Amino acid sequence: MREQEIKLANVKKSCSTTGKVAKVLGILMAVIAVVMLVGGIVMLACKNNINSSIKTEEVSGKVVAHVFSENGTELFSLEQVEDMGKHGILGMFNVVGILMYKGMAAEALAVTFFSTAVTIAILAGIFIIIMKVFKLIENSDSPFSGDVMKKLKTAFIIITVYTFFAVGLGAAALAGVVFWSIYCILDYGYVLQKESDETL
Repeated sequence: MREQEIKLANVKKSCSTTGKVAKVLGILMAVIAVVMLVGGIVMLACKNNINSSIKTEEVSGKVVAHVFSENGTELFSLEQVEDMGKHGILGMFNVVGILMYKGMAAEALAVTFFSTAVTIAILAGIFIIIMKVFKLIENSDSPFSGDVMKKLKTAFIIITVYTFFAVGLGAAALAGVVFWSIYCILDYGYVLQKESDETL
């Protein structure tokens, strides 16, 4: 077996493993997203019971939620951790904070569950895209093909955009630059592969 064939077999093996890991993580994220969605629905279905057992007040600019048992005994209290008041980070609208402030704890929890479900579902989609990219590389004759390059570019763009919304501009800029550099290196390999195929 020539060295080139050994290297290609190793690439296919590593792509197979990475694709399987991405598939498992994608399925896990999808299951968690469904659980979060169900949790949000349960919060809305039980909102009367939940809201009647939670009373909120504002103390020193922070919302404090007091949780009571059925007989009226206070079980515990939760204090707002971040001093965001009724506004979110960078002045964005904080729906959860406003709902908690208005005594709508169940609705606030439901919004949290639903937004988490959406975020995790997007993450599951990213893992599925990654799985498809590595499956394509595994099944192709060369990791440097036009189809692979298109899928990689799509995956890199989606991951960078997700990073921007999930983490922030700095992390997204770093991810974008790193992915662009990797893409340029792989694109150079694709051009060399094309030239090699044309000379044969």
